[in-house]
Formats: sequence, structure tokens, C-alpha cells
Amino acid sequence: MSTIELPIQIQLLYQLPEIKSIEVLSGGLINYTYKITTVEQEYIFQKINTNVFPQPEKIDENLRLLAQFFHDYFPQYLFVAPIATIQQKTIIEIEGNYYRLFPFIKGTHTNSILLSSNEAYEAAKQFGQFTALLATFPVNKCHVSIPFFHHLSFRYWQMQLAWQNANTAKKKAATALMQKVVDNYKIVQQFNDFIHKNNCIQRVMHHDAKISNVLLNERNEGVAVIDFDTTMPGYFFSDMGDMMRTYLCPVSEEETDFSLIEVRKEYWQAIYEGYLEHMDVVLTSFEKEHLMYSGQIITYMQALRFLTDYLQNNQYYACAYPEQNLNRAINQFHLLEKMQLQSFIF
Repeated sequence: MSTIELPIQIQLLYQLPEIKSIEVLSGGLINYTYKITTVEQEYIFQKINTNVFPQPEKIDENLRLLAQFFHDYFPQYLFVAPIATIQQKTIIEIEGNYYRLFPFIKGTHTNSILLSSNEAYEAAKQFGQFTALLATFPVNKCHVSIPFFHHLSFRYWQMQLAWQNANTAKKKAATALMQKVVDNYKIVQQFNDFIHKNNCIQRVMHHDAKISNVLLNERNEGVAVIDFDTTMPGYFFSDMGDMMRTYLCPVSEEETDFSLIEVRKEYWQAIYEGYLEHMDVVLTSFEKEHLMYSGQIITYMQALRFLTDYLQNNQYYACAYPEQNLNRAINQFHLLEKMQLQSFIF
């Protein structure tokens, strides 16, 4: 659908006033997001990637259940739910594509890059509050939007299968990295041990705790979390591990100067303290005792996912050049090694 026909269909479905502009906010690795400005107010419009989320109605149902729960039990909490059409639908289908419209929260912004340890603290506090408030939500009612999304054993099996089917050139390029995969298999064993513990509890987790999924106000204080497509049942290490993976290092997973990869202690402490501000009374003693292993689990898993996609000819993650996923995987193993050299106790 082109941007020329987009305004007409949106206006009909949502009865919006005259649309002044449509701005592309993010192509992202997964979804595409636009900012719509009308003569009266602003909106966020998002196209769902159905290759990643083949059943968008499950995501829609999750958002409706969560919105109702917050409305009933925590009405003061800002849950940014999609806006309903005139037919009371919160997800729309146009020419085989699925879209949603969200309110633009005035006085807020998102950052694509973490600018300070205080922002890390604010973000961690928001993700912690989100899960803590949902402690009594019936987790079995929450649909799984991506099966085995943070299941490390499954990701390891996927990588093994991809390796078996990869061509000789790709195997040669990834041989050194495969040795690191094998050397760190103990992390898979640790993951399996964690999820089979009685005191490791399934909860509603966000599963995509990057800084750009946190709304900040003008003072860079956390206001709310957004983007709930991956919100589903999960374990204690998912959001904490995602924050460690994406907040601790001053450079992103796209960096190919691997000498720049490091772990910043002040950011680690900020994440830990921010997350436990709300989750301290929710997590079991076992989960709190092993919380600091979260970063290793999620970073190792993401390295496997990048490597798997490289071996499968870059079918999942958007790439600007053929070796980008391989470089991303190498980057993540450097970060993993830096994490393993640290032992921060707060």
C-alpha cells in the first residue's frame, strides 16, 4: 500500500480529520512504524510483519486482555493500547496487510540509543513495573505470539539444523564462531536447569526490552513501555537479559570494531536497581539469586539467532550486506565474553 492511498483508508476506518502528513519513524528489524499528523492531533500507525507474527489476531487479543486488566485493577497505569475503528476493531486488514493505530502520547519521546545510566535505570524500572503489576494476571490466558521465542535449547537446535544445511562457504566463514558456540554450551544447560525449577515462575514478560520501547518525558524519566507484540509468558531472565544485552555496551550489535565492545558497571548497577524497584517483591529468592546470569543467556541466544540467520541466507533480520548477520553474531560473542569476565554483586 502506497502512502498516497494510505490516508484515505485510515480516515474512513478511524473517522480521522484531515491528515497533514505521514512520517516514517522506523523501518526496524521487524515492524514498520509511521507517525500520522492530522489537523487536530498525532497518532502512531504500525504495519505488522506477518512473516514474524503469522497470527496477528493473537497479539490483538493479548493487548485487549492486558488493557482490560490494567483498566480494572490499575487504572492509573499508562498502558498504550491500540485505538478502535468505528467497527470497534483494534487491528485492521488492508490488502492482505495488518495495521494498528495508537495514540501519540504528548510530551514523550523515545531514544534509539541509550544516553545515560539514569535512562537505563528509568527503563529497567518501567519494564519491572509492567511485569510486577501483572503478577496476578492469569498468564495462561496470554497467547504465545512467537513460539519458543526466548527458548535457548530451541535456538541451539535451530542453529545446529542451519549448520547442517548451510553451504561450504558459509560454514568456512563461521568455523571460528562455531567453536565459541560449542565452548559456551554450558549456558544452554544452565537455561534448562532454570526453567525446570519449581521456584522459577512463568510470568507475563515484555520480551523486547530495548530502550526504544520506553516512553520518556522531557526530563528523561520513564513514563511507560510500548510495543507489546512479543508480550507473552516467559521467565525472569528474559527482560533483564535483554536490557543487559542492549544497555551495557556503549556500541550496538551493528559495531564491527569489536575493540569498542565493553561492559559498563554503572549501567549494570542501574539496570539491576531499576528492575528490582518493583520486581523485588515479585521474584522468588532463587530468581533474584540468579538474576545476574540473565545477560549471558539472552546474549548467547541472540548470537545463535544471528548466526542461524546468516547460515540460512539472511531470511529473518534485515541486512545491508551479506555478512552482516555473521558480524552481528561475532559482536554478540565479544559482548558475552566481556560479561563473563565481570562479577558485579550489588
